[in-house]
Amino acid sequence: MTRSLQVRAAGVLSLLVAALWCGEAVARASGLATEHPLAAEHIEGLPPDIRGDALARARACGNRAAAAHYFSVSIQIGETRFISLHFEDFVCMNRTVVCDDGLCLHRLYLDTRGRQHLVFSTRAREITMFNDGNTVGLEVIGGPSAGRYRWYGGRFVRAAVVREK
Repeated sequence: MTRSLQVRAAGVLSLLVAALWCGEAVARASGLATEHPLAAEHIEGLPPDIRGDALARARACGNRAAAAHYFSVSIQIGETRFISLHFEDFVCMNRTVVCDDGLCLHRLYLDTRGRQHLVFSTRAREITMFNDGNTVGLEVIGGPSAGRYRWYGGRFVRAAVVREK
């Protein structure tokens, strides 16, 4: 075997070994992803008061409760914890129960000592919670409640719009 042929054979062998090693790594990694994109486990893991609300919506939808991973999002600032539900990520056969005209139901709960209380509900394209100083801010995009809000101890209050000059 000539030197040139030996170098080519070694290169091909190296590529085969690398391909096999990468294939094995991909196979192992894909075995780690056990979460289903739309699953009941995203509802079952919710606190009891919120889970009850989601189960009632599922009954109105005409199907078993299931949702995507980001159906529920939480934020905690100090001792205050809020949990939001985003129904665009909720499985619903009768879709108008949770979404209509591009606006979906969004519900926001205050978690106090293991109990969750509904403090904000609207149909919007999206809502986003954020740290607004030492409290929680809320931005609502689209729908009748569009705007920015700030938590004032017992409720969300529409924030004044500051216009730049």
